[in-house]
Amino acid sequence: MTVIASETALPDPGSAQQRLLLALGAAVFMVNLDARVVAPLLPTLAAELQVSLPRAAWLVSAYALPYGLCQLMFGPLADRYGKVTVCAHAMAAFSIGTACTSLWPSFGAILTLRVLTGASAAGLIPLTLAYIGDTVPYERRQAAIATLMASAGAAQALSTSLGGSIATFFSWRAVFPCLGALACLATLGVYVFGRQARRAPLLTTQRPRYGAVLLTPGMRPLLALVCIEGCLMFGSFSYLSGLLEARFGLGALGIGFVLSLAGLSQLFTARLLPRLLRRWPERRLLGAGGAAMAFCYLASAAAPYWWVVALGCASLGTGFILCHTTLQTRATEAVPNARGTAVALFAFSLFMGSGFGTAGLGVLLERVGFGTLFSLVGSLLLLFTLVVVRVLGRPKPQ
Repeated sequence: MTVIASETALPDPGSAQQRLLLALGAAVFMVNLDARVVAPLLPTLAAELQVSLPRAAWLVSAYALPYGLCQLMFGPLADRYGKVTVCAHAMAAFSIGTACTSLWPSFGAILTLRVLTGASAAGLIPLTLAYIGDTVPYERRQAAIATLMASAGAAQALSTSLGGSIATFFSWRAVFPCLGALACLATLGVYVFGRQARRAPLLTTQRPRYGAVLLTPGMRPLLALVCIEGCLMFGSFSYLSGLLEARFGLGALGIGFVLSLAGLSQLFTARLLPRLLRRWPERRLLGAGGAAMAFCYLASAAAPYWWVVALGCASLGTGFILCHTTLQTRATEAVPNARGTAVALFAFSLFMGSGFGTAGLGVLLERVGFGTLFSLVGSLLLLFTLVVVRVLGRPKPQ
């Protein structure tokens, strides 16, 4: 299978491409802002919509599951028609869906709109990663991906604090129209600055096939590992808000502040990562990242004070950047001649793990409580760390 895309060899790597990458970064920022804003609002949503906390958490799964499923559509479309073209159209649909999310009063209607928004958002982050894979050499790629993850971290930090603040001082229903308006601006940037990339011809000799990608050596273990990471890390994160409310009596504003520390530490670590890459091999990044994520949930399980959970959130953000950007970088190089399809499969696995993890861990939470749940998740993340270091910790073959 051969795919030759003019995207991979843009004639001017200077200001035009930089503006496009900034516009795509803004789109990624908005997608992450929307994806993370629900977590601190879950207790408020559950109370106003008269549903249980685990059922309110379906709003997280309703976003994550179609996000993951639609990777299977967007990846081949991007390899066929161009990554920037698909990103621009997906971002337009995402903006409209976000703006309309809170316009209806029922839980079912909101759930449906989260499904549609998640499906539209599916085209943004993985295809931007694939575009970076097309245009940035491997030895500099993780630093470039870390910069993109810094945008995601800033979005997470802002979304949790912003969502909690708006819910406290106004109403949670004001959150989504505001995000939709900002997403429209990011969409305009992708259309304007991506004009050259969208018009460039893209030549293919064959449509990318998932079977061929899955048979690539090392691809299936990578997909399994990122699925487990999504299940444990993202699947549990939504319930930290419930812990903070039930154990420490924090409201939406306080919950938003604590959860925002995960995003802030992502931002800080992403800025620091280029230095670490010069000193640490991938094996050390994976080990340190997995251990830091495990610490968050083990500390939260028996936390006597809210600031212990806050410390855990900061550790979680750092660990996620160290571990996940290493996995992402491997995914961008796994199948270079079908990069959009490969990265889409990677994102599919991550969000399938996240979506099913959130739903499944919610059922477990109702039976065992916060302490046992987070103890189990932390222990499993330690086991995940041992496995990921053993499987992926060796230097990438040249």
